[in-house]
Amino acid sequence: MTVTADGLQVRAHYLAACEGGHSTVRKLLGLPFPGRPGTQQAVLADIRLSAVSSLVPQQLGHMSTLTRQGGGYWAMLAPLGGDRYRITFGRADQADIDRDTPVTHEEITAALQAVYGEETTLGAVDNSSRFSDATRQLEHNRAGRVLFAGDAAHIHPPLGGQGLNLGIHDAINLGWKLAAAVQDRAPSGLLDSYHTERHPVGAQVLHHTSAQRVLADPHPSEDVAALRDIFIDLLRLPDTNRHLAGLMSGLSLRYELPGEHPLTGQRMPDVDLVTAAGPTRLSALFGSGHAVLLDLAGIVPADLPLPARVDLVRATCTDDVGAAALLFRPDGYVCWAAEKSDACGKTLLSTIAGDLAKAH
Repeated sequence: MTVTADGLQVRAHYLAACEGGHSTVRKLLGLPFPGRPGTQQAVLADIRLSAVSSLVPQQLGHMSTLTRQGGGYWAMLAPLGGDRYRITFGRADQADIDRDTPVTHEEITAALQAVYGEETTLGAVDNSSRFSDATRQLEHNRAGRVLFAGDAAHIHPPLGGQGLNLGIHDAINLGWKLAAAVQDRAPSGLLDSYHTERHPVGAQVLHHTSAQRVLADPHPSEDVAALRDIFIDLLRLPDTNRHLAGLMSGLSLRYELPGEHPLTGQRMPDVDLVTAAGPTRLSALFGSGHAVLLDLAGIVPADLPLPARVDLVRATCTDDVGAAALLFRPDGYVCWAAEKSDACGKTLLSTIAGDLAKAH
């Protein structure tokens, strides 16, 4: 395909569109972006205050302790150290402003003084942006040789800062698969698995941020206020807390990969390891962009014919990770695992490693 941007023409096998919620590529292709338009707008800004009132928080806390209302505005002001703060604000009668319209000092000052008093003085604005609670997602993350990632593929309310995490996961999942496709070493269906794996994850984030949007309404109805109280009680239950923490962080994500071991398809915690070269961490093993075969119990035969793009790492770990040997994809997800009793599964391991090697 040929791509022209800013007068520069480039020919490429594939195009990865990662240019945000207003994606030009998505619009040029005429792809539908179904979902729900925004119902309210807000501003996010990193600022510096030259003077503060007693209403300005002095330390970070739960968002419920940082949110205030006044003068028709709602605002959340989080101290970042020294004179630096991050403010999020809006108002019920906020006019519909184009998201690309610059945020002015006067706009931030009006919100600051309405909520935190006239003695609160804006010193400088380091950066600022507008956002809404719009929720939309492409029907497919791939359109021929064009693939979409991050906000170009999905937008949602920025509650919990999950957009950045979601976009990075998109990019990591797509990166190694796209590299394999470009270099003609991807098995059939590998690139299509980017959509298969990531589209449901995006849909799940859109789903639970929609629920959060209701709970986070700065002007809740009596019914929503009652729902909040019940939800707070539920969050005090360890199982509920653990479930929602995994959901919002993405740490509970599990891909549907073939295999019977319970770790298959999951992400491993970043445990401490000791190799022949010394102490390291699991995350440090993926710098090569290869798959990693981690042998924690000496069960991988020395003569196992591993392809060049599978790195064998023998290590010890004081934590019980739930397996004696694990094979990780380049994005860090487990695609095979074995116990000590499975050491004879040499043929199976060799086959899996070989198939994965074709892809990177």
